[in-house]
Amino acid sequence: MALDYDVGRSFESNFGRVFDINSDCDTLLISGEEFSRANTQPEFFAGVRSLAEEVTAIFYFRRFDHLLERVYSESVKEYLAGPIENAQYQLEFYEILRPFVEHLGPENIVVRPYNQALWADGSLGQDFCTAIRFPYLWPALSKTQDRINESLSRPATYMLSMLKGRDEKQRLLACFNTVPFEHYDAAKFFRSPEFRLEFNIDHARVNTGLSTLIGGMGVDEFLDLSNCSDDPDWSPFDSSDQRIAAYLENFRRSPFMHETLDSIGQRYGTDKSSAQNNFLTFYDRFLAPLRNKPVKLLEIGVLDGGSVRTWQDYFHNGKIVGVDINPEVKKFATGRIQIEVADQSKAQDLDALAEKGPFDVVVDDGSHIWPHQILTFRRLINVVRPGGFYIIEDLDTSYGKYVPHYHGGATESAAAYIQRLARLVVGHRVLNLEEEPDPFQKSLFSRIDFITFYRGAALIKIKDQA
Repeated sequence: MALDYDVGRSFESNFGRVFDINSDCDTLLISGEEFSRANTQPEFFAGVRSLAEEVTAIFYFRRFDHLLERVYSESVKEYLAGPIENAQYQLEFYEILRPFVEHLGPENIVVRPYNQALWADGSLGQDFCTAIRFPYLWPALSKTQDRINESLSRPATYMLSMLKGRDEKQRLLACFNTVPFEHYDAAKFFRSPEFRLEFNIDHARVNTGLSTLIGGMGVDEFLDLSNCSDDPDWSPFDSSDQRIAAYLENFRRSPFMHETLDSIGQRYGTDKSSAQNNFLTFYDRFLAPLRNKPVKLLEIGVLDGGSVRTWQDYFHNGKIVGVDINPEVKKFATGRIQIEVADQSKAQDLDALAEKGPFDVVVDDGSHIWPHQILTFRRLINVVRPGGFYIIEDLDTSYGKYVPHYHGGATESAAAYIQRLARLVVGHRVLNLEEEPDPFQKSLFSRIDFITFYRGAALIKIKDQA
C-alpha cells in the first residue's frame, strides 16, 4: 500500500486511515515517497517502532542527474514552469537517512540503488523482494505488461514547462492522450552527458557518508555515476522546432482548453449529457474541485463505454472502474479504465467491488431497479472516502409509469429510501433516534454532509475528514 505521511497529523491519524494499526499480521509493508520528509516529526519514529518488534527501512536511490531530470519531468505536470534549472530536490541522501539511522539503528537500514548491475538477478522486482527478505515472492507474482507512469518525451515535457496553471497543464496531458505528439526526439535528458557527469561528481562528494550503509562501496560504483552512455541519442534540445509551436497552437484552439464535463460527455455520446438526461452540468458543480486530483471513480453500468471515457477525460489523473453485468464491455478497458463484470443484485458481487475501494466517487447507473439501487447503496456507501460523493441516477424509476417495470418486488422505492435518509440528516437534532427503525441509516447519517436531489438523480456527499 502507498501512504503519504502528513507531518501535520498524528502518527495514528496517518496510518489508521490506511490499515488497522492493531493488526496482528506477521509482516506489514508500507511504502511511500513522503517518508523521507518524516524526519521533522519525532513521533513518526516512535509510532513506527510501536507497530512491530522489528522495523526495517528500505531506501532506493537514483543517481543524482537521473533523479533531478525525473523530478523535473514530473513537476512540470503539476506546478513547475520554466527550464530544468528551476527544479529543486534534496540530493544529500545521507542527510535524508541520518534520522532513520539514529532512531532505528544502521543495522535496520537497507539502501539499494536504481542500478541494474547491482540488482538481484538483474531485476528490480527481484531485488526489492530480496531486500524485504522474501526473495521467493517475485517469481510467484503475476506481472502486468502495461507501463505505469511512463515518462514523457522531451518536447512534451518542454510544452508542459511553458504552461503555468495546473489546470491548463492537466488539459495538455489529456490532449497528449487523445492527440499523441509526434515522437521525433529519441533523447531522454535535457542536460548534456558532460554536464551530468560533473553534476554527479559534485554531489558524490557530499554523499560519502553513504558508503557506511552500502558495505563500503563507493558512491560512484553504487549509483553508476560515471556511465556516460545512458542516453546514446542525446543532442541539445531544440525548443524552436515548429512541430512544438504548431502543437501548442492547436491545443490552445482545441476544445481541451474549454471543455466542461458536459461537453466531454457530448463528445462521447453518453446519455448523461445535456443532449439527453442533462446530469453532467449538475455534477460539474460538485465534482469540479476533484477534477485534477488522482481520484478513483466506480461506475455501475458501462453500456457503450461513453460514460467511463467521459470520466477518464474529465479526471485527468483519475482511475475509472466500470462495472457491468455484460462481459462484452471489457473491450472498453484502457490504461486508466478498468472493467469489472458483476451483478448488482448480488451482495457478494457488490462486496467484491467494495474491496477494490475506497472510492472518491461512486455512480450507480445500473439496472435502476429499486432493490438493486438500495442494496448497492448499502454495500458501497461506506467505501466512499471522506469528502467523496455517491450518485444514484434514474431515480425517476421510483415514480409513475416506471413503477411496474422497476419496483422489483420491493415495497419501498429507492427514492423513498434516500428521502428517508435525508430526513435523518436534516432533522436529527429534534427526532427521537431511538424510535428510528433502520439501524443502517442511523449508523450512516452522521457521516453525510448533504443530500441533494436533481431531475432523476440524487447526490450524497460524505463529510470531509475532521
